[in-house]
Amino acid sequence: MEGIPSVLLLRGDGIRAWSAGGSLLAAENENVLLSAAGDRITWGGVMVLDSPIDVWAPGGLLVDGRRLPGRIRISARNGGIRAVAVVPLEEYVAAVLSREASPTFLPEALSALAVAVRTYTLLAMASPRDPDYDVVAGVEDQVFEGVEGVGPGFRAAAAATRGEALYYGGGLARTVYHSTCGGRTEGSAFAWGTDLPYLRSVVCEDCRKSPVWRWEYRMGREEGRRVALALGVRAGTDLGFGIAGRTPSGRARYVRLTSGGVTRELKAAQFRKAVGYRRMRSLWAEIVPVGDGWLFTGNGYGHGVGMCQWGANGMAESGASYREILARYYPLTRVASLPGSPVPLAGSAGGGF
Repeated sequence: MEGIPSVLLLRGDGIRAWSAGGSLLAAENENVLLSAAGDRITWGGVMVLDSPIDVWAPGGLLVDGRRLPGRIRISARNGGIRAVAVVPLEEYVAAVLSREASPTFLPEALSALAVAVRTYTLLAMASPRDPDYDVVAGVEDQVFEGVEGVGPGFRAAAAATRGEALYYGGGLARTVYHSTCGGRTEGSAFAWGTDLPYLRSVVCEDCRKSPVWRWEYRMGREEGRRVALALGVRAGTDLGFGIAGRTPSGRARYVRLTSGGVTRELKAAQFRKAVGYRRMRSLWAEIVPVGDGWLFTGNGYGHGVGMCQWGANGMAESGASYREILARYYPLTRVASLPGSPVPLAGSAGGGF
């Protein structure tokens, strides 16, 4: 439970709490402070409730200063307390679109991404990351910041593809996506060690309008030392970084760190995480010593696997339909509607929840 708070402040008018079985447990007119008592929840310091509980207020809730409309599931475990937004699937899809995609994207590109977001979520719900939630509300899964401020274009894309998901064989496909591939997507076998037939590297020249089609970052000496130490290398004045191996798509597979006669090779993804995803935007990169530091130059933004979002929009600009876009980035898959009803709920936690 490291990093999970032991107290949580809820603000709202007419706050109500129910048990997992639907029984009303507690009510508060305005604000209430919750704390974890082992695996139970203390409500306002006056009663102790079994975990989990569902909390709701007519005008939405502020959870530690962050507004979350709808139902919130609160759980306690080992002295930590966690709030999870429980959202109808189609609302969640539109909300994720509004944070993952540019508002300038064309409808067919947004529709393609809506199918990918929905499929990714359904697969996560079938095998959740954690007993308390299905997906993380950040880049580890999909960026979710609540259902407020979702533009009409994003809602239209979710509605136009309502209930549609992508399948491979008899099950859901793993529909990962990224901002910009920079010219060629990456194969899942080289990114994560799992070779999925529908996540192979494909050429993509349609993302040239992306603002991160090409990028660069200048790293200073002190920042380089911080990165090296984070990766277990004590940095001296002779610190050096270099690409030690590449995947067939041209992306770095390993990075070599040298200092004081010590050499260490590590996975490039681990190095990129230490540098920072917004600095080293992708692994399709070069690292060159420049002055008292290093110059990073590269192509694209993100892990590069699956759908290239800016490439999808480029295809839409050329007249491609959302199904054609999906077929390009996820070959061998098929679009089909979800069987049965009702539409499920998605549980999203993290990113400040």
